[in-house]
Amino acid sequence: MQHATSLLILALLQSGWTLTPAPPREVRRLYWEVVPEMEVWVRLVPEVQERRPSVNLVFHAFYPGRAARDWYTGLPAWPQGVPSRLTISAEPPPQTIVRALSLRVTVDDRTIDFNGPDRRYRFLPCPFATDDCVPNAVEADLSPSTLRLMAAGRSVGGVALGLPFTLAAADQDAVRAFAERVGLWPAAQAPGR
Repeated sequence: MQHATSLLILALLQSGWTLTPAPPREVRRLYWEVVPEMEVWVRLVPEVQERRPSVNLVFHAFYPGRAARDWYTGLPAWPQGVPSRLTISAEPPPQTIVRALSLRVTVDDRTIDFNGPDRRYRFLPCPFATDDCVPNAVEADLSPSTLRLMAAGRSVGGVALGLPFTLAAADQDAVRAFAERVGLWPAAQAPGR
């Protein structure tokens, strides 16, 4: 019983994208029945400069409460409305040495420092905590207006975990798809590509 409880706690500390892997740029959802809460996310692997290892840039939206069920499949339906919480995280791929727990995004000419002094952020612990484990990822609150800014931007780049990155056009499309799925980017507002 204690082992099962430990596994449950470990699962609750993980993000949905790590438990149900998906290709980059694919908007996915996971219903946490025990909590209950629906998590919607998209993972990007942006281009990094100087042939360095990349990072996972993950956008999350959370919807508390019991999920409605799809009438035909019985599976949890996609959530409706605006999420109660939005976050953005920078997480390293396995066996990557993180030199800085940074997350800054530049949209066109505007820079947003997600772990600056005026922001709510946290450093994420290792998935399997050990005595010698130190945080290796950063997660920050993401406002709906900042998500819309990133979706509308012509040029989006920044620094994540000390690595400079640039979002490709397909990454921008994925940000817009995520924003649309979570009710923050109506299709009518999306710029043509």
